[in-house]
Amino acid sequence: PPRPALSPVPVRQDRRGMMTNQFALCSILLHLFRVLHAFPAANTLMGRLEGTQAELLVSVGRIPGTAMPPSWAESGARLAFPLEVEFTDETAEYEMTKERLLKGDALMGTRLLTVEVLNEPQFISTNGIQNIAVEDGAYGCSLQSVESRQFALRFFMDFPEGAKRNDVELPAERIYFLTSCWLSPDDEGVLRARKRKEELTQEIELTEARIDKINSQELESNPIGNVIQRAFNLRHLTVLVERRNKLVRQLEEVEQTYPVDPARVIQGPQGVIYAKEGVIAVKRLKGAMGTREQYLWIGKFTVNQFFEDDIMC
Repeated sequence: PPRPALSPVPVRQDRRGMMTNQFALCSILLHLFRVLHAFPAANTLMGRLEGTQAELLVSVGRIPGTAMPPSWAESGARLAFPLEVEFTDETAEYEMTKERLLKGDALMGTRLLTVEVLNEPQFISTNGIQNIAVEDGAYGCSLQSVESRQFALRFFMDFPEGAKRNDVELPAERIYFLTSCWLSPDDEGVLRARKRKEELTQEIELTEARIDKINSQELESNPIGNVIQRAFNLRHLTVLVERRNKLVRQLEEVEQTYPVDPARVIQGPQGVIYAKEGVIAVKRLKGAMGTREQYLWIGKFTVNQFFEDDIMC
């Protein structure tokens, strides 16, 4: 005999779950809209960099956070030299395009262009003036922040002979330069970021004042009251320290995302703002198959000035 038809089971709709899904969908669509809106900016950044000439002040030596061996540059000495470069419109050689660090994202694509060396850098050692051999390299960009129109600018050059001063050695290999730049950030966004920076700075100062006040408090002469006060102070200090650390992280994020500090950025040609300071690194391959790339910091560089039509700016 035929089986009786199964009655449909009523499905209870979770309004809270539906609202959560709708909110998540709206967030995704909003992010997608911002990314698509930023596409023209990302697509034209490389074009604005083309032809830019800059003088970099390179300082090789130990910096905080480096993973270089402890014996490398442990004396604190520096190897410094000026390096003049031009970000050209020429496509990089095929071998250079294999550098994953320089490749962009879905917006920027994987197009790498040539960075050309314009001078023969020199430094002074105990043996007098020493020349450093440098060969042309490549550069590329990737989007870091849609809201602030911030990009990671990465490039490399080859130093076939390296250089050495005391215990500071510039390895004879490919050297990578890492920094950030902004493509004409809107004034309102920068103003909001500067206001937020001021608010965070004030909150940090207020929190630190409260911490100092608790640390300087005199304890009760009564032993029981002393224990209670210590316990209360410890709990209060823990809350304040956590709040201060959170505020500091938020402040660092604002400073890294927006060009809010004039002392830490420099205006370049074609409406591009550059972080004044970046890091230089060497690449090491890790892992069982040697496929995991690790970049070890070996110093810093400063964007000192730009050349534009043979005029410094």
